[in-house]
This record gives sequence, C-alpha cells and structure tokens, in this order.
Amino acid sequence: MAFKEKREKVEALIYKIMDSLDKTGQNTEYYKKKFAKMNDKKFMDFFKQDFPIKFQTKVFEIDPKIEDIIYTCEQILKVPVEEPVNLPFLYRNKDGVPVKSKPSPVVYLPIKRMKQMVQKKQGFSVDISQRDYRTGQLTNFDKNGNSTDREFESLVVYGLDKTLDELATYRADAMNAKSKFYSEINAKGDVKQSEVPVENEDSVARHLISAYLLGCHINSNLINTDCYLPRTLARKNAGQRGIIRS
Repeated sequence: MAFKEKREKVEALIYKIMDSLDKTGQNTEYYKKKFAKMNDKKFMDFFKQDFPIKFQTKVFEIDPKIEDIIYTCEQILKVPVEEPVNLPFLYRNKDGVPVKSKPSPVVYLPIKRMKQMVQKKQGFSVDISQRDYRTGQLTNFDKNGNSTDREFESLVVYGLDKTLDELATYRADAMNAKSKFYSEINAKGDVKQSEVPVENEDSVARHLISAYLLGCHINSNLINTDCYLPRTLARKNAGQRGIIRS
C-alpha cells in the first residue's frame, strides 16, 4: 500500500473517532485543517511525538457521554472496554498464575510527567496514615492525598456523582465506612458503595464544625436530626425499643 493510501486511511480513522465523540464537528474540522498544511514528512514527524492526537473538550458543548466513549472504543477502535483483571493478592495457583476477576471496566493511564496548573501538587502521597483526627485532614507527608477543590469541581461538571461520593466519604474522613470498606475488600476483593451505606454522623470534619456551631448556640443538620444530637437520638430510639441499659 502506497504511503498516500496509508495516510488517507489514518486520517479517515481519526475523523471517524472525532465525529463519534464530538457531535459539533469542531475536533474533526481542527484536524482536517491541521493535516491539510502538512506534507508527508511533517505528517510522519507529527506522529513520532508522544500523544500526538488530543481530544479537545468544552463544558456543556463538547462533552461526550459514556455511551459515546464505549461505542467508539468497541465499534471503531475495536478495543474492549471491559476485561478480566489479575488479582494476585487474592490467590495464586501452584504455578504462580493469579486468579482473574470478572470482566470489568479498565482504563489505561499513560505515565507521564506531572504538570502543575494553578493549584499545585509537588508530589503524590501513597499512604493515609498521618491524619489530624480533630479535623479529619491528612497531614505531613500524606497531605497530598487530599482532594482539591478543583478536582471536586471537575467531578461535578462531568457528573461523576458516585466518584465524588467515594472521594468525599469512604476515601476521606468517614472512618466507620472506611473501616467497613477495607473489611469487605479484604474478605472478597471488591466492594460496592451500596453495600456500605455512610451514616450522616460518620464524618470527622462535620463533627468538628457542628461542635463549633453548637458552641455558638447554632443548631445545624450537619449531624443533628430534629435538634437531637446523634448520641441523644440513639438513646431515644433505644428507649423506644425498650433496650436502654443502666
């Protein structure tokens, strides 16, 4: 196959992918204009760089849905979205082959140099053991494990509510739910949010703020229910069931 035919085939695939993800056609038009200015040598050099093709998004305008992404991966790129994952921490047979999970969504993240934009992180924490149990915030060497406001805002914009809930509770300062999460993962290897509900009072930070507000004679619904403290409400409910202990 001549180089011209190969180039046309590559460009056609790129345009097909962009049309599938961007219904406005802006990404397709951008790359058509870009490739039209390139001779064959510049075209080859362009694809020798790391990650040459970038999909440009725009909030509420160029905002592909998950079904568009799945269709593009499976029907156009012929890349499976779900695949079995090796779970060597659960079991290995006598030959050292690990057990596999059921097919689940897998995302490959290219490892590249971190870029610092606006709100900077100079490192990345791999542990959450150093925590201020008054505020619930990670401290010292683990403080980079905190999620930033920009990260939470991005999750809200993209509608990733479940991810937002997990980062704000189970992976944050909901210590009771976190402990149950760990227990479920150690027992069977995975866990669903629906299996471990988060109680309203299960938050170190909310307890702190509520205590400050009560000190100012201000009631709130952060952890209180109908002007009852969680401890008072628990005793009230226990009394109604006739199980109060002296």
